[in-house]
Amino acid sequence: MPFFAPVNAFNAGELSPKMIGRSDVDQYSRGCRTLRNFLVTPYGSVERRPGSLFVAQGKSNSNRFRLFRFAFSDTDAYLVEAGPQYMRFFRNGEPLRNGSSIVEISTPYLEAELDDLQFVQCADVMTICHPNHPVQELKRTAVNAFTIAAKSFSYPPMLDPNTDNSFSLTPSAASGSITITASKNLFNANHVGAYFQMVHARKNNKISKNFTADGSSSSIEVFGYWTFITHGTWTGNVTIQRSFDGGSSWIDFRTYSSSNDKNFSENGSEDNDDCRYRIIMEGYSQASSGTIKQCQVRFVNPDFTKTGVVKITAVTDATHAAATVVRKLGGTDATRDWSEGAWSDYRGFPRAVTFFEERMFFGGTAFRPQTIWGSKTAEWDNFLVGEKDDDGIDLTLSSNSVNSILWLAAQQSLIVGTSDSEWTVAASDSGEPLTATNFRMRPQSAYGSAGAPGVIAGDTILFLQRGSRKIREFVYSWEKDGYSSPDLTILAEHISQSGIVEIQLVQQPDTILYCLRGDGRLACLTYERTQEVVGWQLLDTDGSIFSVAAIPDGDSTDIYIGVRRNGRNLVEKFAPRDIPADPAQYVGSDSAVMKTDSSAFSVVSGLDHLEGLSVTILADGALQTPRTVANGEVTLDAPANTAVIGLPFTAILSPMPIDISAQDGSTAMRKKTIAQVRIRFQHSIGGEVRADDGRWIPVVSRAAADDHLDSPITLREDEIVGITPNGGWKESPRLEIRQRDPLPLCVSSINAIVEIGR
Repeated sequence: MPFFAPVNAFNAGELSPKMIGRSDVDQYSRGCRTLRNFLVTPYGSVERRPGSLFVAQGKSNSNRFRLFRFAFSDTDAYLVEAGPQYMRFFRNGEPLRNGSSIVEISTPYLEAELDDLQFVQCADVMTICHPNHPVQELKRTAVNAFTIAAKSFSYPPMLDPNTDNSFSLTPSAASGSITITASKNLFNANHVGAYFQMVHARKNNKISKNFTADGSSSSIEVFGYWTFITHGTWTGNVTIQRSFDGGSSWIDFRTYSSSNDKNFSENGSEDNDDCRYRIIMEGYSQASSGTIKQCQVRFVNPDFTKTGVVKITAVTDATHAAATVVRKLGGTDATRDWSEGAWSDYRGFPRAVTFFEERMFFGGTAFRPQTIWGSKTAEWDNFLVGEKDDDGIDLTLSSNSVNSILWLAAQQSLIVGTSDSEWTVAASDSGEPLTATNFRMRPQSAYGSAGAPGVIAGDTILFLQRGSRKIREFVYSWEKDGYSSPDLTILAEHISQSGIVEIQLVQQPDTILYCLRGDGRLACLTYERTQEVVGWQLLDTDGSIFSVAAIPDGDSTDIYIGVRRNGRNLVEKFAPRDIPADPAQYVGSDSAVMKTDSSAFSVVSGLDHLEGLSVTILADGALQTPRTVANGEVTLDAPANTAVIGLPFTAILSPMPIDISAQDGSTAMRKKTIAQVRIRFQHSIGGEVRADDGRWIPVVSRAAADDHLDSPITLREDEIVGITPNGGWKESPRLEIRQRDPLPLCVSSINAIVEIGR
């Protein structure tokens, strides 16, 4: 008895073998048993993935590298190849050169440390974190020039202040290169490069002056909040002046004028270190009336302490160290009010970084794995903690277990991914900013993360769960007034069977999460939650992929991969998904080289990376005989103006087994045969279909002219093909569609006529 079995969409992606027979699940009718080298679209169709273009050979064939982006803007972005203690740069799919050499800089990162790098970028400066190294800043200094150096801090993050009243530090001087003497054993050889903060009592923090004539007051060093007030009856101009060179020269800051008629009360804040203030009177004349017939001035900098910072340059022994003063000290007396820097070779360095509410946040060191440090607002080198709303922030997650911070991300709250759970950090009131005194830290879910940082997809965050097998979405739930973390691999648990080591998100033209597996293949998630599209697909190639990076390019995003082929480490770029206006330039093979010339050519060179391998050839849009690369070149069957030569790959689509609800019950356990199939294709040519293990049948026919080498293949825009597969009788017949040629194939729907046995 024949039944009509339509498959109108495939956007549930490849489902787990454990889902076979689960036709009661909504995604079953839109899912696939196999989906290899096809990309799921949100609209329901699937399209053969584009091939990849060869960009360059890596610096070394024996050492792995990692790829990441340096994006100044959507239209001005670079690809960075980070290998053992070096970085090289690419732009617009080409190596970035300074003269004839690829632009390259030295870095501190070893090969084994590359996977743990985390980044955040603002304009021309990228901040890079690694738990074994000081925070680095990668800067673009020109279109083809980069530098990298340890980030400098005006006030670096500090540990808790010393509480031992018998433990003091004594500096030999207040500025320059100094020696620090500790009253007890303190210094370790790994303190070199560490910061220390010392606080001294200020001996003079105010100016009091009674002006009875023109003149000036004494000066004081000022930092932070200050107040200024005048009393009396007087005529003249009072000016606050500042000096940034120790009093050698003065600059007018504010002027107040009175003609026996007014006084002034002002306040302000001084953020510059080593700045001196004084008051001057000009044009003074004596008052003829009033209780106080003169100008009394009071200028007060209320902070009675001076906080200085030093950086250790050498350790002599446990009680003596050499240092450079970063912020001027308040004196040379011994002080018990000191703090050790939070980050150093001795204490470890942060592994996570992000921006949130105009602050730079770092998190998670070996010594303080649960602590988050936030900079002063809009001052990303200043982490001085205080009571003002814009002062630095130092928070530690309140957890019953050690939750090592692995990544940070910014949404309406600061999202914190730890080894055990997921947290939000925000102000107590959602309408207020996060400050050191106004905060709320809340655990939201308890799955924990692997090392890869989470990525922002619209209003959700996608992250890799501890164990590296599950991708979860961190999304706000109105029902629970909090966040939940559903499993996006629940229907495709097999897709990550070798573990996921790296994730990259692309949001144009479709939102796809590229998940690099441990076996060198890409598990890709097409994700459009508002349309209930969560579809997995698997991409493989003739080689092993070891890194993936997404680089913005105007309205789209380029995907670059690091891949090992033929004993070489290569940088490649996936071709655009859109079929080009000139079909002869379509890239449907991997590690491909495209040659174009206004004069026809018969030899294509520059194929050294494919030496000894069999390649496919698309010349002027027509297929030619596959060739083996010899001496870095191939010879065409016929001359062409455009040729694309690369490695073949096969795309395979197999829908889930057909299960029809008949009047006499489910047909799941009954014998069936696929009598006829009608398949709708868009912008396609070629391809084959079969039922079970029967013969492969061509599906999108070619015109007779397509058989000529000088005639390009014409794509079929909307073609419905009817096929009789001649499969056998089985309880679970399998239908398969494949494309082996380097040509487009887009499958929109399948309609099968199925015969059901009794």
